Amino acid sequence: MFSPRRLLITLAASLFVGALLASAVRAVGEAAPNAPQPAGLKVKIEPTNGGKPYEAEVAFALLRVKSPNGTSELLVEKVKSLRLEHAPDAVHISVEFNDHSQLTGDLLTSDFPIRIGSEARTLKPTEIEAMKFLHEKNTGLLATIIGLLTLTLMEIVLGIDNIIFLAIVAGKLPAEQQPRARRIGLAAALGTRLLLLCTLSFLLGLTKPIFTLPELPFFNNPEARAISWRDLILLVGGLFLIGKSTIEMREKIEHAKESTDAKPSRTTTFARVILQIAIIDIIFSLDSVITAVGMVEELWVMITAMIIAVGVMVIFAEPISLFVERNPTIKVLALSFLILIGVLLVAEGLGQHMDKGYIYFAMAFAVAVEIVNMKLRPK
Repeated sequence: MFSPRRLLITLAASLFVGALLASAVRAVGEAAPNAPQPAGLKVKIEPTNGGKPYEAEVAFALLRVKSPNGTSELLVEKVKSLRLEHAPDAVHISVEFNDHSQLTGDLLTSDFPIRIGSEARTLKPTEIEAMKFLHEKNTGLLATIIGLLTLTLMEIVLGIDNIIFLAIVAGKLPAEQQPRARRIGLAAALGTRLLLLCTLSFLLGLTKPIFTLPELPFFNNPEARAISWRDLILLVGGLFLIGKSTIEMREKIEHAKESTDAKPSRTTTFARVILQIAIIDIIFSLDSVITAVGMVEELWVMITAMIIAVGVMVIFAEPISLFVERNPTIKVLALSFLILIGVLLVAEGLGQHMDKGYIYFAMAFAVAVEIVNMKLRPK
């Protein structure tokens, strides 16, 4: 059994590692910033009018975009994907770079030279709906080992959210049913992740837009207005997490106002708890698997990292659950973390990509402050 202080220190250290990894992961597999244009860079093109996507080799090195900050020339070696939106008087473009940053504006490039086999062609912007640049990644042994270690640590950090939610929801059950609920929840988490990994074609299909919102004051970014099944899942899941955590926090405050001898009634059924765990497992698994697919390409590396991460979750699930249940301030802090994660999921669902490193750093700082409070708090 871990001591409370050691457990908090471990959690804070894990979150700090997660903040560092979230910033470092973006560099995995990317080309050097000043590298020359790679020969034979391939691109997957989605044509307009619902045509079938096809692959080609790019024969251009720059994209010219007019944004609110001025005209920019973008190197295609730094671009991950782009999406075009055709208007009567202009072509709007949304660009995502390899480091996950974005740029939107009006496209000034008038043609796109490409090669399909030995045939040279020139595409007009009106023929293109989206492009995804297929940058080659280093698949050597060292790169594979680094990818496995990095992904495993990242999955462990992502699993902390799952453990916290599992601890809070299972804590509403009688003590004899809690271990069983945690085991079922962790087994479901692993099963959902592996199932999604083994159906990558289905998973990638979830990112394809199913409809586009009209241009609104806060949604003028073409990518933000293109809504996919993944966006809907993250949006609903984030709102569920915010609502569930807010209700739990309100109940905690109300019970705190009552007599300390009065214990809250446990009206939650085992089936209801398992249903809530299953719902949140889908949300966390989707985020976890998308992270894995973006970091490494080998399926066995993803599966190995998932199994190791869930194994670590099994080890920490019970001590974290007991610790959260016995310490009211820690439970409120954990619920605050879940609200923060819910807001992050809603932002992702609305096309607003946020650096998770900042989120993990804020969570780690809050845990560090709680460690100091526990040390100063009278016994």
